[in-house]
Amino acid sequence: KVRTYWAHVQARDWVAMRNCLSAQATMEWPCTNERFLDGDAIVRVNQIYPEGWAIKVISVDGMADKRVLSVVQVSQDSQVHFANSFWTFGPDGLITNVQEYWGAAEAPPSWRTPEAIGAYQRLPKQL
Repeated sequence: KVRTYWAHVQARDWVAMRNCLSAQATMEWPCTNERFLDGDAIVRVNQIYPEGWAIKVISVDGMADKRVLSVVQVSQDSQVHFANSFWTFGPDGLITNVQEYWGAAEAPPSWRTPEAIGAYQRLPKQL
């Protein structure tokens, strides 16, 4: 269901996206202290987000507590963001809650170096 949801978002197929969500679905973005209180609001915030973005699903994994964890990369212009999302489902299989933790891909501060830390290396750029 989560891969299908992300595919609908990427396709801008808002009706199909909405059909993945229960009427009472909620979405939380703790990094910006926001909560969307129903399925329509979840669709709307995605629908009105400024255009030009592309979603790449990195992973979708079931968790022991029955939630699903997804990691997606969202590229827009020269920016890259990552969302770690925790999904909860109702008995009908529809999404009832998602908590998304968003972070930006950015260079580490200049003070983090192998000389200062020792056992440290910078990973290759993801793009």
